[in-house]
Amino acid sequence: MRIENEMLSRFSNIEDSAMNMSEATLSQELDFFFDNVLDTVVDYFKEEVVV
Repeated sequence: MRIENEMLSRFSNIEDSAMNMSEATLSQELDFFFDNVLDTVVDYFKEEVVV
């Protein structure tokens, strides 16, 4: 459940940022999306290893 909450908080920030990026290309948006997904997954597994 933690990872879902983390993803939702990050993606709500993405939506806000996407509204401000009127010149963003699809490639840039996908890069941003997958960077955030990867960061979230890495953070999740770091917590699991520590705990």
